[in-house]
Amino acid sequence: MSNLLNRQRASDAAPDLQGLSRTQARDQVIEQFMEGELSQGKLLKKLRIEVLGIKQDAFATLVKVSRKTISDVENDNGNYSVNTINQIFRPFGLALKLDYR
Repeated sequence: MSNLLNRQRASDAAPDLQGLSRTQARDQVIEQFMEGELSQGKLLKKLRIEVLGIKQDAFATLVKVSRKTISDVENDNGNYSVNTINQIFRPFGLALKLDYR
């Protein structure tokens, strides 16, 4: 039951963030991901809700994938291509890439 109380949903209105605040919110969520506190799916959900404040269907339209794909990624289900993941995270300035060291 407590899990249901902690569920986060996007409201019909975007969060009251502008410019630098939106960037700071994005950077804080990305930092949580980089520290291993969030999975890729939880990262997407937090960015979508806390930075953009939009519902899955609106976000799916924005990034030109299905709402089911967004739902699957947010729930860490499925095995999507690098292109699809990059398409989904593009609005946040993020991309999946290989790096040679």
